[in-house]
Amino acid sequence: MGSEVAGKADVKTAIVLTAAGMSRRFRHASGQHKLLAVLQGKAVLRHSLEQARASGMDIIVVTRPEDKAIHVLLDNVRAVFCVSQGLGDSIAAGVSACLDYDAVIIALGDMPFVTTDSYQAVEQALHASPLVRPWVKGQPGHPVGFQRAFFPALQQLSGDTGAQHLLLNQQIRYVPLSDRGCLEDIDYPEDLLRVRSSS
Repeated sequence: MGSEVAGKADVKTAIVLTAAGMSRRFRHASGQHKLLAVLQGKAVLRHSLEQARASGMDIIVVTRPEDKAIHVLLDNVRAVFCVSQGLGDSIAAGVSACLDYDAVIIALGDMPFVTTDSYQAVEQALHASPLVRPWVKGQPGHPVGFQRAFFPALQQLSGDTGAQHLLLNQQIRYVPLSDRGCLEDIDYPEDLLRVRSSS
C-alpha cells in the first residue's frame, strides 16, 4: 500500500490501546485481571496509559463495557466499548473510532513498559512510511503504526486474528530502538516477577 500522508508536515496520529481482553490465563492463575495487577505500585494498565499519554497523542482505549474497574483508570482518554472476542475485534473497534486521523498506532495494554520515546519514534516514522514497527534486539516489537491506507483492512479484523497477516508482503519500516518494553508483555503472574526483577 502506498503512503497517503508522506510529506505532510502534521500527521494526525492516535494511539489505540487495546484493553478488552478477558485475561483468561492470568485470571486462571491468580483470580485477577492482568491489567489491574499491581506493578511498582500501580496497575499494569496505568503504566501503559501514562507512557502513551506523555507522547502528546490522542489516546483511544478499547475496553469491555462490563470492566468497571478498568473504566476507573481511563481519565482524560476516550473509551471505546467492545464486547471483544479477541484482539482482532478490539483493533477493528479502535480504528473505527479513528477515521478522522491520518494514522494509528496499535498498542497493547499489557505492555506497560513501552516508553514514551518509543511511541514518538513510531509516530515520527509514520510521517514518511505507511507501516512502521520497532526493531529491538533483533526482533520486531510493538507498538505498530499504520497510515490510513490500512484502516479498511484493520476494520475488517475479527476474533483472535490480529494484524499480523496485514504485515505480510508489505514494506515495513523498522525503527531501531533499545526499549525492551517493546518486547515484554504480561500474560501470567510470573511475568510480573520477571519484569520487576529486570527493572
